[in-house]
Amino acid sequence: MRLHDWFGRHVADLKFSHWDCGHFVSRCTQCGREMIKLPGLTWRLRESQG
Repeated sequence: MRLHDWFGRHVADLKFSHWDCGHFVSRCTQCGREMIKLPGLTWRLRESQG
């Protein structure tokens, strides 16, 4: 686990952002993990699907 995961602030890469199934989808500029956002809410990491 990286220090960024514990202490870093995940920031969405707005150049990569796109709309998918009712969510905005992006990735963190620091670690590349997938992020999602519902309209009107803040960005958060997408929980793993598996």
